[in-house]
Amino acid sequence: MDNILSIDLEEWYHPQYVKSKVQGNKEERITHSLNKTLHLLNEYKVNVTFFVVGEIAEKRSELIEKISKNEHEIAFHGYHHEPLWKLNRETLQHEIERFRVLTREKCLGFRAPSFSLNNETKWALKVLENAGFKYDSSVFPTKTFLYGVPRAPMRPYKPSHENIAEEDEDAKLWEFPLLVYTMAGFRIPIAGGFYLRFFPLDLMKDAIKRMNKYGFPAVIYVHNWELDVGTPKLKLGPYKSFVTYYNIKETARRLKHLLSNFRFTSFRNYIEKIGLN
Repeated sequence: MDNILSIDLEEWYHPQYVKSKVQGNKEERITHSLNKTLHLLNEYKVNVTFFVVGEIAEKRSELIEKISKNEHEIAFHGYHHEPLWKLNRETLQHEIERFRVLTREKCLGFRAPSFSLNNETKWALKVLENAGFKYDSSVFPTKTFLYGVPRAPMRPYKPSHENIAEEDEDAKLWEFPLLVYTMAGFRIPIAGGFYLRFFPLDLMKDAIKRMNKYGFPAVIYVHNWELDVGTPKLKLGPYKSFVTYYNIKETARRLKHLLSNFRFTSFRNYIEKIGLN
């Protein structure tokens, strides 16, 4: 069973809890962290999806070329990594147009920064459809402090423009929700990022196997800066620092373990293989 792995390509200062604390000149580590990421993926001979922040594509076009040359998919992750609740229809449309000029290709997929697609920002669905996107992967079908759509389906579906948690077979855009683990009626986010670093790997493996048992791919992710043990660490307060940096030195080992035990591919390859329309 093919599962789907994505890399959110960001600088270390892009995450929501970090960006407001960064001052002055910012050390750039994107080249180093991307090289570490590509080396790991090449080691396991896997092609994945890179959700790229637009300003990275603008400043470091050679990195986008390197990703493409390694036969990975390029998708869009917002231009300045601003959550959708800080944008509107016009700004998102403009960001998409700028990104496509930079990457010189028509992207199929989008992931909202900070997984910020919900019923407050559902206007983005129409923008993505009008721009010709095939899929989105922004919905965590549970509730966290920062994001989530708790009643959304846990498998790929076409979300309604009226309620993201409901299906609409006539919609054009596919949603690929992030992996959760169900226990006693609760949905525990476990798809990657902090959750990959925090929860026991056996829990994540069990969640993947459950999705595969029902015939659906598990959608997981990791940030490139999580694979860089030299990522700068700011004082964000106890909770935010814990979520952002906990166990970061273990990210690569844990991802390698998953790559050794499951098959992964990109969104584009998965969609083409099963013929989603």
